Amino acid sequence: MDQEPDNNTIPDSPEEFRITPDELEQALSAAPVRGVPKPLFIAVAALAAVLGILLAWLAVCTWGSAQQESELQSRLARQESAALQLSEELEQAKTALAEAQDELVQAQDTIDLLAEYSVAAPGGTVPEYTSLYPDLYVPEWTGETVDGGKVCCLTFDDGPSANTDRVLEILDRYGIKATFFVVGSAATGAAGQQRMKNIVAAGHTLAMHSWSHDYKKVYASVESFLEEFNSLYNWIYEVTGVYPSVYRFPGGSINGYDRGVYQEVIAEMTRRGFVYFDWNASAQDATAHPRPAWDIAADCLKGVGRDLVVVLCHDSAARGTTVDALPAVIEGYQNAGYTFSALHPGVTPVTFGYPAPK
Repeated sequence: MDQEPDNNTIPDSPEEFRITPDELEQALSAAPVRGVPKPLFIAVAALAAVLGILLAWLAVCTWGSAQQESELQSRLARQESAALQLSEELEQAKTALAEAQDELVQAQDTIDLLAEYSVAAPGGTVPEYTSLYPDLYVPEWTGETVDGGKVCCLTFDDGPSANTDRVLEILDRYGIKATFFVVGSAATGAAGQQRMKNIVAAGHTLAMHSWSHDYKKVYASVESFLEEFNSLYNWIYEVTGVYPSVYRFPGGSINGYDRGVYQEVIAEMTRRGFVYFDWNASAQDATAHPRPAWDIAADCLKGVGRDLVVVLCHDSAARGTTVDALPAVIEGYQNAGYTFSALHPGVTPVTFGYPAPK
């Protein structure tokens, strides 16, 4: 009797359920591939975009910050340089202010000194001597000026004398000009007058040194000084046809005789247009006995090194060794690079310093 098969029984031969490797590979390759869900992809892309933007913004910020820092450093450097320059200018201004204050003090001292020695009296009355000798004036100088530059001005006081002829010959030999401060009483004779004419004809300066050369008389008063120089002024013009404009105090502008009048004399003579000269080198030849020529030359040459040298020599009859020294003096200054000039109102005055009033 045939038995019906039991459906719950596992068959003895399961070969029909087995899958070979090739069949498995074919099954996998045939299975549909599931992609990344679209919402997740969009979210990732958006996040990537945001990150890119953030990175770009950070890069821009970093670059901008570096540029700002560079500009700030450059600006600070410029400000530091400007501050340093302002500091230097401030120091210069302080120095200039100090110099100006010093000049102001000196100017005030000068004003005070002039007030003390004013031509006008305390009550405002003009001294009577200002009205004396209305022709004792010289016009304003309009010629050349000499203010230094290794210039030597040889000057000869107390002539004219017999030595004047030798001096003129030596000056002519070297082709230079000088200045003769003459004394009127020494030039009243025919020989003295001719020597004054020779001085002018040779192109030298004929200047005033008083009429008498008597210190007590010259400096007795301002009026006496004016009388002396007015007499000489007119005598020089009468003899030579030239009005002198330069003068020298007998004994120099500061001496033991003129303390009471020299300030007023200078003020009055300057008001009348005259210019006076002292000296800054000297032959030291105003001695009782003549000095050797080489000693005189050595003293005269002590002015070498100054820009403007005014050399004092004497032209009186006893000064023969001064004339003997003259060639060595001239050659010494020439070898030192100096030129020579006669004195005139355009030459910067060489004057003695005045003591401060006590």
